[in-house]
Amino acid sequence: MATEQAKMHQALEDAFERLFSAFDGARFERRSDLVVALLPGIAIPQVNGAWVCEDSEAAATALPEALAEVEAVGEWPWVQTRHGQERTRQAALALGLTHTELIPGMVVRPESFVAARADIEIGPIARGEVEETNRALAASFEAPIELFSRFSEALERVAEARWYVARAEGRIVSTAVGFAGDEAVGIFNVATPGQYRGRGFGAAVTSYALREGFDDGARFGYLQSSTIGHGVYHRLGFRDVEEYTLLTRPAPN
Repeated sequence: MATEQAKMHQALEDAFERLFSAFDGARFERRSDLVVALLPGIAIPQVNGAWVCEDSEAAATALPEALAEVEAVGEWPWVQTRHGQERTRQAALALGLTHTELIPGMVVRPESFVAARADIEIGPIARGEVEETNRALAASFEAPIELFSRFSEALERVAEARWYVARAEGRIVSTAVGFAGDEAVGIFNVATPGQYRGRGFGAAVTSYALREGFDDGARFGYLQSSTIGHGVYHRLGFRDVEEYTLLTRPAPN
């Protein structure tokens, strides 16, 4: 029987593979004990590099070639490992990927879910709200709006994805994406611009996405947590079940 960690990770892989299929020129390829991810023009962790599936000698040996593919198209390479994958983590470090970031993998079951509410309107995004929401995402993640504009165009082609926004004071104040899988709902891109933080908006829109997934039959919800959101997700009933390590080369001075 698959462990909770394994189920969560498989759902995450499936969601990324489906999302990548909506981008022209993108690849999310399983090769032996690695997944090679390539999404040119999107300079964020996890989408250009290698995901370690099994902590094997084959995976460690395949890392240099996978990273070379990413660099050949001008992208900055990353490696994602899971808890206990020490062999491939050491191989990545030996290749100069010495900058590391830890990301908790979290799961919540319907019976443990504690919904959050706020005095805001939440629902699916309207076509006329996409540009404003992309601006909110750019402000929240301190990244170029062009990145989120490209993502939003692809998201429209992914039937499993549902994009939600929270509205207050006549503006978009928070957003999240829910992704429906075989037995799970994944939560992605939870974002609240700085001026609206601390008011429970992110928790409320996350709760809305989860509730829709559970109502549709999902047996668990999952996400990879940011530092700022970790405590919020715990209060919603999420538990840490996995620890991901992202490795890359230090940025040049």
